[in-house]
Amino acid sequence: MKFNISILFIFLSGLCFGQSLPEIDLLIKKEMKSDNVAALAVAVIDSGRVVHLSADGFRDLERNIKASVNTPFHIASVSKTVTNMAVFKLVESEKIDLNTDINKYLPFEVKNPHYPNDIITIRELLNHRSGIKDNYEIYKSHWSEPKGDPKLELGAFLKDYLNIDGKLYTEKHFESDSNYKSFSYSNTGVALLGLIVETVSGMKYEEFCQTNIFKPIGMANTSWFLRNLDSTLVAKTYVNQDSLGLIFKGHNGYPDFPGGQLRTSISDFSSLLVAYLNSENKKFILDKKTTSKITPVPQISQEGYYTWFLTAINSHLYYTHGGGDTGVRTIVIMGVVEKRAIIIFANSEYDNTNLYKSIEMEMWRK
Repeated sequence: MKFNISILFIFLSGLCFGQSLPEIDLLIKKEMKSDNVAALAVAVIDSGRVVHLSADGFRDLERNIKASVNTPFHIASVSKTVTNMAVFKLVESEKIDLNTDINKYLPFEVKNPHYPNDIITIRELLNHRSGIKDNYEIYKSHWSEPKGDPKLELGAFLKDYLNIDGKLYTEKHFESDSNYKSFSYSNTGVALLGLIVETVSGMKYEEFCQTNIFKPIGMANTSWFLRNLDSTLVAKTYVNQDSLGLIFKGHNGYPDFPGGQLRTSISDFSSLLVAYLNSENKKFILDKKTTSKITPVPQISQEGYYTWFLTAINSHLYYTHGGGDTGVRTIVIMGVVEKRAIIIFANSEYDNTNLYKSIEMEMWRK
């Protein structure tokens, strides 16, 4: 308990609660005029501290309930950055090796039928170079027709999808091209990482993340599942349907949830990023050596990135990850050397490009 309290104290000291920057507020208010925006939650981190934290608009348009900095938003594929941390927590404790065959850590076998003598490694899953493909025909009903928390268990779904004896199995779930281990974005591959965390830790994925990531950092409004949150407080997700305007089709959920189903507040996620950027204080869930491996000093020629991507924004190089889903657009931009970041959550299909570029220019144009 003392350990958790000390961690929480250090993380909270990096936050400036309720603080907002007038120039950032103006940029956000300009974006809020769009008919395609329900709510925007924004955080800006500078020199390892939150300098702006805000939520504008509505988490529930039908009931005119405004969003707050504690409102859980569905963050779609930005969730993958958390799955990355969960994996590296086990790498750091030497329970997982990045270069080992994933079958060492799985309750069923996964082999590329086109290259049966090749192994798939943890490193390749993290870097989207495993050769495992997403089958949209199978995922369509989950990704495009929101039904809330998935009814299928993670392990059962992945066994059906990836194991030769599975009900959903087909060789088309694996790349067949000779260059099959080149980059190819794979939600299924990241979901498999979540299952590996379960198998190695002996804990359900939600329990592992709550115990090892969320609770130590004080992320009280964060969960992989709606059932663990007060769903009336979660931001509804809105799509624009022409003359009908923004409508709520339902909360998203899918069996490959470690790749995109996390719900978290802008306050919680900024706490996580502050902790990550200040990992040298030795109180984060991962040590500095590990975070430097995940996101080293960025270089244009660099390959791998371990889940993150490199993007040049206004002539500065950042680690980034975006997320998009039915009624959701999110992005996180992180500069590990300068300890800076921009986080934007939207509960509508809003193009955040102009906003994050404008904030970056306003904050760090020099």
